Amino acid sequence: MKELQRQKSILESGAGLGVTIQSTYQDNSFLDAIRPHAVAELGRRIEEKKKILPTLGVAFS
Repeated sequence: MKELQRQKSILESGAGLGVTIQSTYQDNSFLDAIRPHAVAELGRRIEEKKKILPTLGVAFS
């Protein structure tokens, strides 16, 4: 969970995203278009983990 939160934070800051299509890196405009979707996906995964972890005895406050 901490790793997902770290990755989400990096993406939200505008850094840390690299995308290749058939080994060709995409330009910043492409990355800017994809970034919100990547942040949303990481957020979804974090929330999914938050739902599962209580069954293992982990509580969130």
